[in-house]
Amino acid sequence: MKEKLGKLVENLDYTLLSAVVILCFYGLLVLYSSTRSGLGSIPEDPFFYVKRQFLWMVVGFIGLAILVFIDYHHFVKYSSLLYFLTVFLLIIVMFFGRTTYGARRWLSLGPFDFQPSEFAKVALIIFLADFLAKNKLKLDNFLYFLWPFAYTGVLMFLVFIQPDLGTSLVYLAILIILLFVVGVKLKYLATVFLIALSSFPILWFFLLKEYQKRRIILFLNPQLDPLGGGYNIIQSKIAIGSGGFLGKGLLGGLQSQLKFLPAQHTDFIFSVVGEELGFVGAILLLGLYTVVLWRGIKIASEARDLLGALLATGAVSFLFFHIMVNMGMAMGVLPATGLPLPFLSYGGSFMVSNLLVIGILLNVEVHKIKW
Repeated sequence: MKEKLGKLVENLDYTLLSAVVILCFYGLLVLYSSTRSGLGSIPEDPFFYVKRQFLWMVVGFIGLAILVFIDYHHFVKYSSLLYFLTVFLLIIVMFFGRTTYGARRWLSLGPFDFQPSEFAKVALIIFLADFLAKNKLKLDNFLYFLWPFAYTGVLMFLVFIQPDLGTSLVYLAILIILLFVVGVKLKYLATVFLIALSSFPILWFFLLKEYQKRRIILFLNPQLDPLGGGYNIIQSKIAIGSGGFLGKGLLGGLQSQLKFLPAQHTDFIFSVVGEELGFVGAILLLGLYTVVLWRGIKIASEARDLLGALLATGAVSFLFFHIMVNMGMAMGVLPATGLPLPFLSYGGSFMVSNLLVIGILLNVEVHKIKW
């Protein structure tokens, strides 16, 4: 047992792990800068958010450590249980969840709140990887090919009605990429895409909330409502653009320090990076993300079997989609969907889910050889 544990530790991807640790502390630094003067009704403790985020980091790294040393062939046996437990929690949120800014997404856990939709991302990766690996040959049948969409659609619907369009799109992105990797017929994916495209009028007129429609319209032209729905994007672009090459210095950003920048510790934390640390700080952040994604792709390509490859691909898809959408949103090149930035945005559930998917990647790497 001790020899096996030593081998596993020896085969950890320390490049990936180091990049993640640096990202986490990079995030704490930026989080401190964006929250040190207090936000809203939060007590004037400059380390209030930092201390809570650090606590969730510790919880996440403990989960990561546990996950790494359990061969993924063992924990996927519980993929169905994880999936249905997630569905149960999302239903509970509908009735007993805490509502903030019109969205009911959180369940209380003592003094803390947690967001089941974040853990559903991890559960979905494990469930879909297990399902697709076991049923790859059956996916040639179009009706059977639709089953993964049905499973994913249940989670999407339960999260969409919270409402949380951004997270529901993450589930869909993970599914599409996994189906592509497993090698389903492209004509099947094209058919689903055309069906989805043709149903857009139904989505627009009957399902999307008014504020969600406004986000899409104002993405095209935020100046239509500069003091309302377009305010977030305009202020974010001002913050990033004013940072220049070297930035205004940590704690020196006018947009963030004077609280002109909305959700600066969550959805728009990249704007704080752009304003205070400038182009150099943003490139450093992108470099760290590139290392994480590159190592994740490498792990997926070298996995010992299809299950491992799908687990790693799901983890990379999760991270990539969040990074792409959040940064695109902050720069005004994508609609504001409310997706946080991995390892930087404040949020306990999100931080833990980030570290759990890193645990999945490390697990696939250390178990690519049978011990």
